[in-house]
Amino acid sequence: MESAHKAPPECFTSVEDCIDRLLQVVDKKVVLGLPLGLGKANHFANTLYARAVEDHSISLTIFTALTLERPRGDSDISRRFIQPLLDSLYSQYQDLAYVSARRKGLLPDNIQVIEFFMEPGSLLGNNYAQQHYVSANYTQVPGELINRGVNVIAQMVAPSERGDKYSLSCNPDLTLPVLKLAAERKDYPLYLLGEVNSQLPYINGSSELPANTFDFLLTGEAFESPLFAAPAMPVTFTEYSIAFHIASLVEDGGTLQVGIGALGDAVCHILRLRHKENELFKRLVEDLVDESSLAYRAELPLCTDIFKRGLYGASEMVPHGFLHLRRAGVLTRKAYGDATIQRLLDSDKITETVQEETLLALKNAGRISCPLTVADTDFLQQFGIVDPSYSWRGHKLLTPDGEEEECDLHSEHGRRRLIGNCLNKKIAGGIWLHGGFYLGPELMYRELRELGPEEQAGLDMLDISFTNDLQSQRELKLAQRQHARFVNSAMMVTLGGAVVSDALADNHVVSGVGGQYNFVAQAWDLPGARSIIALPSVRIRDGICESNIVWEYPHTTIPRHLRDVVVTEYGAVDLRGKTDRDVMVAMLSICDNRFQAVLLEQAKHAGKIEKSFSIPESFNKNTPEYLASVFNDEKCLAELPHYPLGTDFTDEEALLAVALQYLRAADKSWWRMLATIFKGRRAWHDRSSGAEYIQRCLQRMGYDHTETYEHRLEAYIVAAAIQKYIDLRRPLRRE
Repeated sequence: MESAHKAPPECFTSVEDCIDRLLQVVDKKVVLGLPLGLGKANHFANTLYARAVEDHSISLTIFTALTLERPRGDSDISRRFIQPLLDSLYSQYQDLAYVSARRKGLLPDNIQVIEFFMEPGSLLGNNYAQQHYVSANYTQVPGELINRGVNVIAQMVAPSERGDKYSLSCNPDLTLPVLKLAAERKDYPLYLLGEVNSQLPYINGSSELPANTFDFLLTGEAFESPLFAAPAMPVTFTEYSIAFHIASLVEDGGTLQVGIGALGDAVCHILRLRHKENELFKRLVEDLVDESSLAYRAELPLCTDIFKRGLYGASEMVPHGFLHLRRAGVLTRKAYGDATIQRLLDSDKITETVQEETLLALKNAGRISCPLTVADTDFLQQFGIVDPSYSWRGHKLLTPDGEEEECDLHSEHGRRRLIGNCLNKKIAGGIWLHGGFYLGPELMYRELRELGPEEQAGLDMLDISFTNDLQSQRELKLAQRQHARFVNSAMMVTLGGAVVSDALADNHVVSGVGGQYNFVAQAWDLPGARSIIALPSVRIRDGICESNIVWEYPHTTIPRHLRDVVVTEYGAVDLRGKTDRDVMVAMLSICDNRFQAVLLEQAKHAGKIEKSFSIPESFNKNTPEYLASVFNDEKCLAELPHYPLGTDFTDEEALLAVALQYLRAADKSWWRMLATIFKGRRAWHDRSSGAEYIQRCLQRMGYDHTETYEHRLEAYIVAAAIQKYIDLRRPLRRE
């Protein structure tokens, strides 16, 4: 990745001209790496794809993950909701051209599209996508790209003000390690293309690259496109309950990793609630975690106090909620790039403010010598502990005036002179969040663009191997990642503790492994760390309720020998080091009451639980009704809105998203739907306070002028779902 002697990049305003030049150097065989999620160079990729469609002598292989596409509706109701969003949020977003062709099975023979992680559920039933999926841990992907002969990486980048640097911003995760691996292989042919878009937030630090790192740059107004927005989805009581259990496992002074989605939003919001509304948090945790459930938490702490030391974020995915935790004063613990400094800070032997004691503590810890060496001085100046105006000439440390300075730390006078202008300033280089990639709503991108210099300096986007494993800089990571909590979601967990996160029983891939295994492995390797697998105890679709805790499953993502902590809305259980019998009883304690008896009978039949065991009475409260009763007061409802972090939706759209969520779960039998229609008709024509809101929402869906019988029935169904929201009295946003 050395770029000191590279020529400046070739700059183009025309994608066609750029591709002409590229094809000259790769000889019409392109193995194109596109970043996961947001950072794809869509304009370049689409023009290259179109060229390969026209010219079959071009061989094009695209290796990527999480291909984003504008939302599509699967029913008339959902299409009515989505169509205006395409105009308001996605009107200028350019879908990747291969998306439509792949969905229709029309990719030409000379073009391959391979993904290692899919947008969850979006490609079920798509034979091509299922056949061209690569199952890989996130950290294995850079090596896989090199093995497949990747020769072009095309990425959207943000320009610096001076134009001498470009930030990989949202996606240094795979690009940095691929560049490093290519550099290690002498004469490996790899071309880096940057599609410059100033709407992408400029992130300083590890994601910055000198301009001459790039081989090609695409610049101009044509590439100044709005970023793909992933609007926040409504948070339910189920997700909030899971979040309360998780938040009570997070130790002050610890490390946090969470993912995207409603559960991630809920976890971040409840951690904020613990800090800002501590009495309410404690009361709700007390209602959710009774004495009997504490037994199954085993060695897990019950953490309910406010954050005094704060948390440090080390997460492959940077969710929007981390910015909220930073503003709330929760994400305040900083990680420093030196293990000794980190240990001294965490043990309170020094503070983040530079004092004489800082030098003495580093000397006593053996990190620096007395007298100081050249390496010691470089180290201390790097972290803002010794005045940067000092310099070495031969064996002498000189002041700015050229006078020789003593390097002896024994005298107070000498220590103060060495510290100089650094006295009472903060130790430099503190990072409150290390991340690999980000994706979120437009609101998040705006907040990132508006970060002040001090906040920006504490956010570092970097190589995925830094966040996801311990193989490099192990000592440093062990020091930084105190009391780590790695929170990941799953689709199902077996009664024996195996985790299913990526695919269905018939091997159809829902999403992918991603970094889940990486964080589970880290949790077992880091002292004091825990892997938290979170999932709702049940899933409901079209009125059919099924348990997400199952007796067995044909395959797993995380094997049961790595079982750790599992959380549902009914509790958290510690499975680490437990016998199969105790694991299964613990899993029953967080299973929905409707499925406990069947699972217990299966365990008894297999001889895993004794015949005399019966479901304890305390398990019987594992019902949605009990959860609703816990959260059913005005103060609680006000603090648990559907969109705790805000939303890109209008008020009407935000409410409709909640209503459509209700409809997806609703029983579709004719007698249930008939009752729903009557309820919706009453709500539509009612003169109550909520009627105007319903009218506005139906107008947003285009039902205000509908005349057909079918569409009128649809309007009644939507009105009934909106009325259900009104009856719950929950706010959409946090005030």
